[in-house]
Amino acid sequence: MANKTKVSITLNDTLTRFIDLVRGDVSRSKFIENYLKDKISLFEVMWIYGDELRKVTKKELIYAHVSQPIGKPLHKYEGFVDVSKDSLDFYDSDLERLFSISKTEMKDLKVSYDKDFKRLLHSRGANPPMHFSFGKRKMYLFTRPLGGLVFRGQNEIILQTFI
Repeated sequence: MANKTKVSITLNDTLTRFIDLVRGDVSRSKFIENYLKDKISLFEVMWIYGDELRKVTKKELIYAHVSQPIGKPLHKYEGFVDVSKDSLDFYDSDLERLFSISKTEMKDLKVSYDKDFKRLLHSRGANPPMHFSFGKRKMYLFTRPLGGLVFRGQNEIILQTFI
């Protein structure tokens, strides 16, 4: 689980009154924390490229099968992805920016198994990957909310933004 850091902020009176109006029984700090979590589109991500699927070892396949549904799906890379209206920005586990894929580069975004990422060979069948092509590569990815339990191919924010 991620470490938590305390942050101090100053709000103007109008914003404070609005928060008090809509927060109900939730404390101000918890309301602001929840609001920010809902508005920030940063997810933990794991991915593998289509050409790397042919090089997956038996040990990697077994681990991906045994660890599901809570564990880690088949992948080679992990870090974070930030979803903006124009791109997916990938970061490593230290939040160092790796690369970006623009919306205009992405083709055929789907959540499904296909001829390369097979249902029973590459997973246990209940959690298909999100996949798309860009340039000459194909990427298969799984995401989860920050601090979440399960990596999924289904990510409504990405789908709504890029389809």
